[in-house]
Amino acid sequence: MDLIQHQRMDKNFENLKVLTRTYHQFSQQRTTAINQLTAVIDQVMPSFANIFKSISCKTSLELLIRYPSPKSILSAPEKEVIELIKNTSRGSLEYASKKYLLLLESAREGIATGILLEAYEHIIMVHAQHLRNIDVQLDTLSKKIHELGITIPEVQLLQSIPGIGPTLAPVLAAEIGKIEKFKSSKQLVAYCGIDPSVMQSGKFLGTKNKLTKRGSIYIRKALYMAATVAIRHNPNGSYSNKVIYDYYQKKIQSKAKKQALGAIMNKLVRIIYSVLKNQQPFVLITPEEQVRMYQRNMQIVA
Repeated sequence: MDLIQHQRMDKNFENLKVLTRTYHQFSQQRTTAINQLTAVIDQVMPSFANIFKSISCKTSLELLIRYPSPKSILSAPEKEVIELIKNTSRGSLEYASKKYLLLLESAREGIATGILLEAYEHIIMVHAQHLRNIDVQLDTLSKKIHELGITIPEVQLLQSIPGIGPTLAPVLAAEIGKIEKFKSSKQLVAYCGIDPSVMQSGKFLGTKNKLTKRGSIYIRKALYMAATVAIRHNPNGSYSNKVIYDYYQKKIQSKAKKQALGAIMNKLVRIIYSVLKNQQPFVLITPEEQVRMYQRNMQIVA
């Protein structure tokens, strides 16, 4: 790879880092906005939050922007509200009609038991509009991240590792950058801030070690999420990553769950290093398969 290509790749990683970090920041803003909206809705129409799967879903937000108070809901034409629910949710007329009845019930309860202040009506509308705007920006950022990610081989390679999907792969690729910066997996572990800090005094060596938490908080969060997915035992009996799952089960026999998860994060980083260093997709191999491969290789050598 010549100098111009190196510079282009560096720029791609930096662009990806800006995009993924901004996405994370907007996601945090979204969580705050949801909590703020929920707090006000609980004062005005406590049962509204139970009507839809989420108070922040598109249909819920559109209703709250258009009808931000119990009174405005009750005075709105039935056909108009049902049509809004149907079109926004892309559900059936029957679905929209059922939701409308629940909405009326919630509004009536709000009139009877809620705190009816004009200020709340304005605040509900403001929070709902703010959430809708955040969702638009998150969608735009997500598309930009995807468009850039498909041009970066490291993003595609990382997605071959169970637990690392299309959301986490761009974050990890952006935060790590070019793998050539690291001479060993140990250096990458330290860079990620997940190498254990050992408490030592005289001849005493602590066993309850904490992660050093150096480096980027974004990469640690991504690794934490990847680790929780990797150790998942799915309801249908399948495993996201059977080898990692078994490793985790072994670790929790002697460690607290938080420490065991830290060990999984450490192991994932070593896998990430190997995949990026060798520029080869991850292949899941059990310990038993590794032994058989070793024995076959020894027979070939002999």
